[in-house]
Amino acid sequence: MEMTSGAMTFWILTPVFIAVGIHLILYSRRRKKMLELFAKKHQLNIRPEREKEVQGVLDACFSSEDAEMLRTFGQLSSLVEGESVFLFRTVELLDIKPHIKSYDTHFARIVALFDVSADYDEFFLLDKSLRVIKRRPESKAPDPEIIELSKHVTASCEGRHTLSITLGRGKGLIYFEPLVTGGETISDVNSLYCIAKKMREKLTGHI
Repeated sequence: MEMTSGAMTFWILTPVFIAVGIHLILYSRRRKKMLELFAKKHQLNIRPEREKEVQGVLDACFSSEDAEMLRTFGQLSSLVEGESVFLFRTVELLDIKPHIKSYDTHFARIVALFDVSADYDEFFLLDKSLRVIKRRPESKAPDPEIIELSKHVTASCEGRHTLSITLGRGKGLIYFEPLVTGGETISDVNSLYCIAKKMREKLTGHI
């Protein structure tokens, strides 16, 4: 009995979808364990009772929906309260249109959130070679002083992946974008925390 093309496609793709699903589950568990280990190592607390509060900050300061960009954050979890810095897992919906064509607009992130002066308004990437990439091509060029600060801090904290930096409405939001999904290690979490603390110190004047 001959198999139809539709049935053949089903049997070919089903194992792929199952494998991807298993990978995502393992990836999520590994990142959860990383943040738990980070909190234990630094004697910090995981604060699920503050997730709603932090979600409100994300919505107020970093969500955007207009003709050029759709950006929201959700599914916040593993919230670690550090020294004036929050670290947590979240899923970012990011659709920069019409500049970036992508089949995937949802990205699992490990994020650092911290205070900055209300004067700053930035959204850019710093790649592994410390080259600046504007996230929205039509936007203004990033502030040169912020660029130099970001480069210095990232290098001093040994950041090894592309770093996304957003500053606005008195808050800073940073996360790494590794080339391989799930490529973060505990060393990257340490680097992210280091960068967030130093940027907060420089951009608020508070130690």
